[in-house]
Amino acid sequence: MKDKLGKRNTSTAFWGLMYKVAAVAGATHVMFMGLFYELGAHTLAKVNLGSVLLFATSYVCLKKRLNLLAVALILLEVIGHALLAVRAIGWDSGFHYYLLVVVPVLVISKTRIPAFKPIMLVALLLIYLGMDKVMRDLPPYDVLTAQTLSGLRYFNITVTFLLLTYLSGIYLRLVTKAEKELRVLATTDPLTQLLNRRSLMEIAEYEVVRRKRHEGPLAFILADIDHFKSINDQYGHAAGDAVLKAVSQTLRQASREQDSIARWGGEEFLILMPDAAKDMAIKVAERLRQQVQALEVPFNGTVIQVSMTFGVSTHRHDEVVDAPINRADTALYQGKVSGRNQVVAEPD
Repeated sequence: MKDKLGKRNTSTAFWGLMYKVAAVAGATHVMFMGLFYELGAHTLAKVNLGSVLLFATSYVCLKKRLNLLAVALILLEVIGHALLAVRAIGWDSGFHYYLLVVVPVLVISKTRIPAFKPIMLVALLLIYLGMDKVMRDLPPYDVLTAQTLSGLRYFNITVTFLLLTYLSGIYLRLVTKAEKELRVLATTDPLTQLLNRRSLMEIAEYEVVRRKRHEGPLAFILADIDHFKSINDQYGHAAGDAVLKAVSQTLRQASREQDSIARWGGEEFLILMPDAAKDMAIKVAERLRQQVQALEVPFNGTVIQVSMTFGVSTHRHDEVVDAPINRADTALYQGKVSGRNQVVAEPD
């Protein structure tokens, strides 16, 4: 599921980038078409007209989800425009620099053909080396002044630099977004969106160390949904999931802001309460019990009533994290045996 989510988000971002490339590049070439016509480079003006048509066609292909055809047209335009522009007004114009922009686009592109990227990158390198060898000393079709060529070269260097910077920023955002999503998936329960067992244990270990240093209280509440198996048996697992989501939301809203809540496993939840003594934990647990008891979970035209049993414990001296959790579990078991829907605390 993590891989599918990452691939889907990356793919969406990539095709969004292609939309921007087609629109902005098409508009830019309209401007260039008029500019080169005024400069007397009529051959290059015609080349830019062809570029406008290719980018317009690629934009339409993207709209119709003909993505591979659109990318092929964009690559054809960039490579073809570089070849024709350099041949039309000379190597010193700097239009060959735009081939470098294709490299990061190819690298971050999404394709189901494994060999596509390396083949295209090698082909691009060969085209660039071939242009350097063959076209560097060829006389251009349209002769421009040295000052105009120098201005074009510096302009093309600047635009290439800006495009590479922009593409690097796009890639950085993709990586940062993917890392954030993976971090959330690794630390939360996908159904309830609460912390998972491993992430809460990490927080608990930290709070135990902090407690030893500052000698503050630390409480644990272990809670279990009453008769959850009966809910699944009577209404189905979809109803059980609805109950878990509703209970999770209630626990999150009724707990203190500084508390950490995790789905401990199945229908069990663990609440870590830093700076809370046992009386405070009992008070919070009772509030949670009442809030859950008031829940009415709608499902397929019926309403499911829910209740929970709570076990409360506190951390003692230098014991490991598992010790208070085990005592909270024992207290929870006592509450189950003695009738459920109640709060039971460990003995002093």
